Amino acid sequence: MCVILDTNCIGKFNKGIDEDIIPVKHWVYNRNGKIVYANTEKFREEWKGSRGYELRRELLRRNKLKDVPAEDVIEKENELKGKIVSDDEHVIALALVARVKVLVSDDEKLIRDFKNHIVQGKVYKTKKHTHLLKKDTCP
Repeated sequence: MCVILDTNCIGKFNKGIDEDIIPVKHWVYNRNGKIVYANTEKFREEWKGSRGYELRRELLRRNKLKDVPAEDVIEKENELKGKIVSDDEHVIALALVARVKVLVSDDEKLIRDFKNHIVQGKVYKTKKHTHLLKKDTCP
């Protein structure tokens, strides 16, 4: 299974000391989980500002990053403009293109959009959501 790691959780993931993010980190590195990413300008910008560059490099090195074609994500992102509450069209587009149903995030507006009728996804926010981290079935 794949998840989308929102930029607001990258710092916690990198540090690995937050009790709510430790299960996600363990799942990625020890249970064959993967993080989905698209090499679009928006993702590069956000991940760079969150020290995600180092994380992306590490995930690539360990074969724990699923890279989705940027063109497909950008096309879907443009379709979503004005249709969601948050300013995270790129994240919703990535979920739709990659067929990912789990988001790791603390962003309430993004969470609302991710759970709505467009994605109908689930959100990992605290360690009580560990049940969402299942065996790798990343499409």
